[in-house]
Amino acid sequence: MAEPKAINKYILLHFIILLWGFTPVLGKLISLQALDLVFWRLTFSLLSLYMYLKYKGTSLRVSFKDLLHLLGWGAIVGLHWYFFYHAIKVSNVSIALAGFSTITLFASVLQPFMLNKKFFWGDALYGLIIVAGLLVILQFETFYASGIVFGILAAITAAMFGIYNGKLIQHHEAGKITFYEFLGALLTISIFQGIVGALEDISFPQTSDLIYLLILSIVCTTLAFTLSVEILKKIDPLTVIITNNLEPIYGVVFSLILFGESEMMSGGFYAGAAVLLFAVFTYPFFKRKYS
Repeated sequence: MAEPKAINKYILLHFIILLWGFTPVLGKLISLQALDLVFWRLTFSLLSLYMYLKYKGTSLRVSFKDLLHLLGWGAIVGLHWYFFYHAIKVSNVSIALAGFSTITLFASVLQPFMLNKKFFWGDALYGLIIVAGLLVILQFETFYASGIVFGILAAITAAMFGIYNGKLIQHHEAGKITFYEFLGALLTISIFQGIVGALEDISFPQTSDLIYLLILSIVCTTLAFTLSVEILKKIDPLTVIITNNLEPIYGVVFSLILFGESEMMSGGFYAGAAVLLFAVFTYPFFKRKYS
């Protein structure tokens, strides 16, 4: 996939995040449960990516050590998608995205350890602000506590592979990283389905689910994920993750437009969400000034 020009890198980044913002809406539209949804998403994504890489003549050859490494990180990707869609299924899009908005906190804490960078004291301060926002939300939306928890787990796993892909892109092509991470994710989800006895019950998606799954897999996954890895050549992983906090905003707006009252929350939810948004948008300026 062509390397983005520096002048267009932030436009491309926002385009990727806009696509990701639509994924929770598609997740709610698809009637499948989280494990089956992720299984078919990965299956279609892998097939479309393989055809694209073969068309481009991209080699998928890697050493056995690198293969295991990439498959291992793919397992993290698979867990992320399961947590994310399970959060939506047990609550709604707004709640799941509120939990997922903690990704900045976890990314800022994990990046120094994963990439051997200096820890910034302000990260802990902003972490407390984000936790305060979540506590406000939970105080008013206790019925959806499990959705918040799984949304947070999705944020932790997304922060992990989002940061580490910034290291992997220095040694492998984006398409190759994406392919083997998707393969590792699919193997992981298949193992989970085998453990819970659901693997033999998988059936091919019905027409409406199939259409949404193809959009989710080809456009919002294969295209967006590969571009997101490629752009790490130009933009720091934490910057990408901080900007990715626009995804919950896009997702909530899309869900309110399409689903209406089912996505309307209490005033306490929006107060807590406002605290999260304050942290998201002031963090980059705070860090630039004091780090």
